Amino acid sequence: MTIIGVQSTVPANAPVLDPAPPASSPAAAPDGFRADIQALRALAVTLVVVYHLWPARLSGGYVGVDVFFVISGYLITSHLWREAVATGRIRLGRFWARRARRLLPSALTVLAATAAATLAFAPEALAPGFLKETVAATLYGENWYLASQAVDYLGAESAASPVRHYWSLSVEEQFYVLLPVAIVAALWAARRLGLPRGRVVAGVVLTLGAASLAYGIQLTGLSPAAYFSTFTRLWEFAAGAAVALLVRAPRPRGRLALAGVALVLWSAVAFDGTTPFPGYHAAVPVVGTALALHAGAGTFLARVGGWRPVAHVGRTSYAIYLWHWPLIVLVPLALGTDLTGGLAVAILAATLGLAALSTALIEDPVRFSPRLLAGRPPRIVAAWSAAGMAVVVAIAGAGLMSGALEARHERAQAAAVAARLDTCAGAGALVDPSCADAPPSAAFIPAVADLATDDENRPDCWSGLGDPEMHRCVIGPAEGYSKRFLVLGDSHSSALISAYDLLGESTDWRFDVSGHAGCYVTDRPLGAEGTSFRAACDAWRGEALAALDGADAYDAVIVTRRQRHDLTPAEQAEEADGLVRAWSRVPAGTPVLVIPDNPRLPDAFVACLEAHGPAGAAACGSPRAEVLPPDQLRDAARRTPDARIVDLTDLYCDDVTCPAVIGGVTVYRADGQHLTASYARTLAPMLRERIGAALAG
Repeated sequence: MTIIGVQSTVPANAPVLDPAPPASSPAAAPDGFRADIQALRALAVTLVVVYHLWPARLSGGYVGVDVFFVISGYLITSHLWREAVATGRIRLGRFWARRARRLLPSALTVLAATAAATLAFAPEALAPGFLKETVAATLYGENWYLASQAVDYLGAESAASPVRHYWSLSVEEQFYVLLPVAIVAALWAARRLGLPRGRVVAGVVLTLGAASLAYGIQLTGLSPAAYFSTFTRLWEFAAGAAVALLVRAPRPRGRLALAGVALVLWSAVAFDGTTPFPGYHAAVPVVGTALALHAGAGTFLARVGGWRPVAHVGRTSYAIYLWHWPLIVLVPLALGTDLTGGLAVAILAATLGLAALSTALIEDPVRFSPRLLAGRPPRIVAAWSAAGMAVVVAIAGAGLMSGALEARHERAQAAAVAARLDTCAGAGALVDPSCADAPPSAAFIPAVADLATDDENRPDCWSGLGDPEMHRCVIGPAEGYSKRFLVLGDSHSSALISAYDLLGESTDWRFDVSGHAGCYVTDRPLGAEGTSFRAACDAWRGEALAALDGADAYDAVIVTRRQRHDLTPAEQAEEADGLVRAWSRVPAGTPVLVIPDNPRLPDAFVACLEAHGPAGAAACGSPRAEVLPPDQLRDAARRTPDARIVDLTDLYCDDVTCPAVIGGVTVYRADGQHLTASYARTLAPMLRERIGAALAG
């Protein structure tokens, strides 16, 4: 994040109540260097990197970003206010040129390298999304792109792109535009109104911060977009700015610094993916960082920041942040494996090495060499910056165009093969013994490029993460049906919609389908209290449970949901109990048809398919014991009157392996857990047979 790129050489704070030029801080080194801030930088980047490499070990390490935001607000405001006090003005062009010289060379280098690596190693199903985010990151709009996609950063199931961490850089760059403009406007207003400029500037900063905090608390309870919004994060920068503006020359306060670091570390350990964030929870690391900054340079933090390893990490922290995430995403894809402990250590070592090299060979030379950009006027810096951004956009754009042409060819092949499909396609290959001698498919169905989007879910059947309304669609005949089913569940339930479509066309069965992202029919709470997901899920579940009360109008209720692989034994028992209590609300005599969840393959299966092709797809399956854990749906079904299991497991796995491709049809979308619509469609004949058998008794 770009705050790592702000120098630790900070003039002593000029108090806003005293317009005199700032004096040197006795707690800082003679040149103004703040080793304590270097230590805070090292702490923050360590938290983020450890969280990304070993999330189970440090569940709240994402708060390192908030530490960086506060430091950024403090340092930038200190520099701007010193210039305003000394000269009576702020030269915006020069300020933005300094930031561009410092930040863009490394950021664009990493983006260009990541775009090239994406073209080389990312599967076709993922590369277009990765490249689109690369363009957004290059233009410093990644945070708004993610917000528009309703990405849940702390709990997203979709494959994260190798540039997703640029969301924080985007927020910072937007702050670097907003803050100087706000201060310039405040100085102008102070002159026009004859008011003390320090008071006006502080008032503007505090007002913006208070409004941002209030908005952040409100939006965190409504939408996952709150995590990425610049307006929900401004108050964190404002907290650092307030320390810079309102605190006179910092004095050593060791206990205060210790308390601040303790708050940051506590939040890193205590918070996790279920913590509503940013909201008011972000106040813990933000206040902790502000306290550490307020404590001054003569505390234990300065001594820690003077240690050579800590100083090195602090000095290269910007580059460490830039490099670590692309390696975490792309190296496993290139190797066709998951992120294991040994690989994580190797990625950490590579991150530190690349960060040291890029700092020494790119960042520092561009910043300090007069032959490059040092001392160049803002217009020259702007021109070179625009040229660098254009190069990265061109690489990503060329990749998108090339991928689109290749995908078109693959789709034509897949369509030609699909037109010749017989009963041995997809799930039929597992139930018809004669299919054992069928030749391998000449193309993947669907095309690999379409694996991320081969989905027939639809808005009238579906409620998103923050949507409290229960949408219910009708599949099959609206009237004149012989059987009517109520289908309730999450995205794994809705992945079967293409099968229900075929059944609705080939029979006189009607399916009333309602699904909600991450939510299903249970009476136990789902999600963290205070989050938008929890509120929306509770509302949807309330309507779904009410629908169960009136389910005697149906021939059966069909339920399924994603089985989590990380539940403890106690959580598994609680999960089964919640399902039993919910299903028991169905009127006596109406069967509950329970479909156990499908396996979940590692993300690397897509890269494996591309490497081996259709003929070698058998190498891309996974051991059944690893990807098909016990499902509490079975336990709950055995304990619920009138519940009957409709088991499709033999249509996903044999006794040993769960293949990635069955009968020429790829079973899972790019995330490895949702059925493709193409494969779900081949389940229809067997699903009809098994539902009929379950209804018969």
